[in-house]
Amino acid sequence: MVALNTPLTAAEPTIIVRRQDRDELAASVNLKTFRQVRDLHVVLESGRVTLRGRSESYYVKQLATHAVQELLPGAAIDNAISVQR
Repeated sequence: MVALNTPLTAAEPTIIVRRQDRDELAASVNLKTFRQVRDLHVVLESGRVTLRGRSESYYVKQLATHAVQELLPGAAIDNAISVQR
């Protein structure tokens, strides 16, 4: 499980990352989006989660964001999934 620590003075949460955490986030996105994000890559660095890949709709892109928010409430998320119809 991804650990989320919020320091008292920091504006953004600190995310403790392991490979298992990244895999868990990717599995959650795949489950929530019914595997509709192609070439999904989850990048965790500098306290941010970045999602990359391709989707056919903005709805699926939004579902991917919600999947991460469920595991990491309050985390900074950059959703760089491109929508290609």
